[in-house]
Amino acid sequence: MVCEVYRLHRETFYLAQDFFDRFMATQQNVVKTLLQLIGISSLFIAAKLEEIYPPKLHQFAYVTDGACTEEEILSMELIIMKALNWNLNPLTVVSWLNIYMQVAYLNELYEVLLPQYPQQIFVQIAELLDLCVLDIGCLEYTYGVLAASALYHFSSSELMQKVSGYEWCEIEECVKWMVPFAMAIREVGSSKLKHFRGIAPEDLHNIQTHINSLDLLDKAQAKQAILAEQNRTSPFPTGVLTPPQSSKKQSSGLKTI
Repeated sequence: MVCEVYRLHRETFYLAQDFFDRFMATQQNVVKTLLQLIGISSLFIAAKLEEIYPPKLHQFAYVTDGACTEEEILSMELIIMKALNWNLNPLTVVSWLNIYMQVAYLNELYEVLLPQYPQQIFVQIAELLDLCVLDIGCLEYTYGVLAASALYHFSSSELMQKVSGYEWCEIEECVKWMVPFAMAIREVGSSKLKHFRGIAPEDLHNIQTHINSLDLLDKAQAKQAILAEQNRTSPFPTGVLTPPQSSKKQSSGLKTI
């Protein structure tokens, strides 16, 4: 919600998620009351790194509804950066997705550095990743594998291998793990591309949007438990973001839902 209100980029959100997860991995016995402070401080750091005009410190404090003061955010900022050994420039999940999408739609007429892929497809794949990163299970996989697995749910093994370099055996486990999350999104339908005043049309897909993520997470985790009980081995239950047959694929091999 904070990202959408302040029109922050997806990269900012995923940087903050990376900082939060890596910081928590260095800590022990963190009290629950500190989690909001760690989260907003991670977003504060990410925004300063990624945004041209990041929100001011007082705005970050304001969205916590008085739970975190400006001084506390500044103090936690330094604690986080020290814990991360100042390693603040990872290649995030959404960065990998951007690369894969550009390669998927690349041809001799396009410039490599310009995004030439459909924004709506990017948004829908990113929405699947948005949901997945809320589950602790995502920490079992590298960012490149997560992005390739999400792409696979919207395309095919052939396209995934072409753009990512991964073999099926390298992402199979992650693809199967994503199934309940894909099922949850399929039930409610993917979001449409949102328009924001002051944001250039070609940049709209890069703005992090808000969905009812926690409700969807509950649904996905419930489906996850059911699938585990059934010991289902197929990576795709019928009708869940299933890649089209080779004879029915579009030239790009990607599809919307």
